[in-house]
Amino acid sequence: MDWIISLLVIAGLVIGASWYLAGFREKAMTPDERSAHAPGKSVPLSDGEIYYTERGPADGRTIVMVHGFGVPQFVFEQNASALANAGFRVVLFDHFGRGWSDRPRARYDTDFYDCELTELLEALKVETPVGLVGYSMGGVIVADYAAMHSERLAGVALLAPAGLAIYPFMGRLFGEIVRLPFIGDWLWRLRGRSLLLGDPQFQELQPDADRRIQGDDTIQMNYSGYFNALLQTWRNLPLVDSDDVFAKASKGVPMMALFGGRDLTINIESAARLKRAAPHAKVEIIEEGTHGLLYEMYDTVNPMLTDFFESNFR
Repeated sequence: MDWIISLLVIAGLVIGASWYLAGFREKAMTPDERSAHAPGKSVPLSDGEIYYTERGPADGRTIVMVHGFGVPQFVFEQNASALANAGFRVVLFDHFGRGWSDRPRARYDTDFYDCELTELLEALKVETPVGLVGYSMGGVIVADYAAMHSERLAGVALLAPAGLAIYPFMGRLFGEIVRLPFIGDWLWRLRGRSLLLGDPQFQELQPDADRRIQGDDTIQMNYSGYFNALLQTWRNLPLVDSDDVFAKASKGVPMMALFGGRDLTINIESAARLKRAAPHAKVEIIEEGTHGLLYEMYDTVNPMLTDFFESNFR
């Protein structure tokens, strides 16, 4: 019996030590950290401070861009500049838990993200109708918002949206294990960083600097709460089989969706499923596009975004 107790004690010490070592360098996201390193602004919402930037004319028709799972707002840099040059007021922001926004301990589910977006639009006094762009996980958030608040929107553009076919980012087995309490938290704490850094999107394979993400997406990993926000999102936000949400959204709001034919993150089956769920939506497949099509192929994507919103603002 004593040896069993000893093993349990050793196991507990190993788990505790590995948990601490995995995150002991992380700092708190404070207003001082944000103001020292980030050029934008922050606004208080009910769950904390949201960091945002704006470009384009202040009186322009507003487009809000909603980023995905792990990379913050600068994933849209090439697209936001083009929309601003076309006369739109463009709002970018970092989701809670990412970038320079606060990292609340919360259930990062559909209601959480709906509240985040609703309160942000209210805090910035964004006049309706507004255009929304959702990338990857942001596509699910935008579709949910459109399904519930269609009267506020001019149109939604989805770039490689999650929420339809299988979402293989973590791998099926590991993705299911980390949903489990305790053991999942521990495994994600140990492997989350290496898993993210191994994703093609974080590896910057494009030789042309203009076709890369225009920011360092690893800086946010140095602040506590980032990995927990990703885990809670993975556990609580429906990233597959939300066909009915897209169907409802498309009935009330003009919708365009762009998919990459070489996307290894969003299964190309998602395009076919969206066509079935939302037959009135404009669905395009960019054959050479990867999951980074919005910045790697911005010269293809930007005219499509601009034309879509110019056609649908009323």
